Formats: sequence, C-alpha cells, structure tokens
Amino acid sequence: MRLGWLPLLVPLCGPLQAQRIITEDIPRFWEAYDALATAKDRADSVACFQRLYLDRASEGLKRFMKVRDLGAEHFADAAWHSAFWSSIRPNTLRIQERETAINAVLDHYERELPGFTRPQVCFAIGRLSTGGTVSGSWILIGSEIVCADSTTDTHELSSWLRSAMRPTDQSVAFVAHEAVHTRQRIGPRAVLGMLTNRLRTQALMEGTADLVAREVAGVSINEQLQAYGLAHEDSLWREFQAAMRGNDTSQWLYQGPASKDRPADLGYFMGERIAAAFYTAAADKNRALRVLLRTGSAGKVVRRSGYAPGSPAR
Repeated sequence: MRLGWLPLLVPLCGPLQAQRIITEDIPRFWEAYDALATAKDRADSVACFQRLYLDRASEGLKRFMKVRDLGAEHFADAAWHSAFWSSIRPNTLRIQERETAINAVLDHYERELPGFTRPQVCFAIGRLSTGGTVSGSWILIGSEIVCADSTTDTHELSSWLRSAMRPTDQSVAFVAHEAVHTRQRIGPRAVLGMLTNRLRTQALMEGTADLVAREVAGVSINEQLQAYGLAHEDSLWREFQAAMRGNDTSQWLYQGPASKDRPADLGYFMGERIAAAFYTAAADKNRALRVLLRTGSAGKVVRRSGYAPGSPAR
C-alpha cells in the first residue's frame, strides 16, 4: 500500500529552507568522556559530565535532560561500558553525514503532510535509555543508540540494549518517525483517550508514525517487528482486541526488557496495520490522513478500518 506521494528521490522543485540540525553537544560529551581518564573517583566522574557536557548544553539537550532525566550521575554510571563507547564514538561524530537525507525527509513532510511544521532536531548523547523522543516542536535523538551499526561492540550491554541496536545506522529513520509525532495533535479527545482507552490511543499514535515514515520516507524504526507480527497476526489481533479499550500498555508498548517470550513493542505493529487498513479503505485519502494525525480518533479509525489480519494492502 502506498500513500500516493512522490518518492524522496524526485528532485526538489526549488530551494527549501533547511532547518538547522543541532549536533554541537556530541563533541562536548566526548570531551567529558575523555576527562574521565584523570578522574579520581565517581564524584570526579560526575563532575566531569556536569561541567563539560550538561552545563554547556544546547537548547535541545536541555529539553532532552528534562524529558528523559539525564543527570550527570547517570552518565558516570554508564561510562564503564568502555568497549561500547569506544566503538560508537566514530559514528556519533559523523552524524553530519546524515543531514542531507534527514533534510530530504523533512522537506518531503513539509510539502506533503497537512499542517506539518518543520521541527528542530537535536542529536545528543543520552544514557542508553532512548533512541528518540519529542518535546513540543523539537525532535531529540539519543545518538548512542541510533548511530549503532555492525561495527558497534555491544557485548557489555544488556540483552535488551543489544536487541535495540541495529546493524545499520537508524538516525534518518528515527527522525522520520519522531517528526510525525511533532505533527500529531493532542487535543481534549486524545487526552480522554489516554485516560480511558490508552492502549488503543497510543498504539494508533505510534502505528501512524511508523506508517507515515515507511510510506513517505521509506524507512522504519520497527522493521524487526514485521516478521514476527505477520507470522502471528491472527493471535495478536485477538489479544489486542481484548485489551485495546483498557489502559494497560505493559504487554504492548515501551516494555523493553520486560518482554521475555516475544518482541517488545508489538503495539507499534498492530497500530500500523490498523492505520494502513483505514487509509486503504478510505475514498478520500487526504481526509483519512488528517484523521490519522488527529490522535483523538483512534476508536473511529479501528471501527472504520475494517481491519482483519492480512487486510492492509502493501
């Protein structure tokens, strides 16, 4: 199923204003990391990260610190993963090489997504807790996760973190996904949905972001879910139907290492499949997209999608 937009490889018709992509925090992190060589104890390590990294934070990193609780002590605790940090360092320092591809995605969204306002993008180093999130019109990216590839040494990390790392750089895919979240509107109906039908509301929010990123930008942060999800779609749909009108997201979203017998975050998969079925079934595609981006319409989307396992045309 295609959303009917021009592929990214089509040349732009004219110059568009390129939004600044902020990467200045990354070398500051490595300056702090290098200073650990002379740190006498943990208190010194904490002070290094505070003085050389967090106290010099860009506006984007300041927002990241608030939404993801990035304190100097967390960085000091994570610093012992020396093989990981040594292997990921070159990739993070080359993030500027992704700017052209990132701007192409944002250019395309700006032209094709109704109501889309180009966001600010900040690449910083997090504490191995998230690949990306948003704060208002800002996209905040944890470069130590999204820049991982086949050269990254993950043997010191937990099994969950190892599974979160991909064999290829995911920086463009994460920006594409999070950019959709900056467009989604959280109005009164969405708030009500979060209070009464949280699983359905959040799964459709995440699934819509995945759908748009895949169909417009040709990238996905959750490609690894597809094989399992498609192979188990019937049982997943039955299970999701039984739970989606409730508020318990613990078996479907953001559960990380708590998911033992199947991949985590299968709510993204179910949300994307339902959103794709809704879009495919709609006669007015522009209106369908607007409905999907209105996060308070999850109940309508599920009802009108006609979704059944295997239904979305791809």
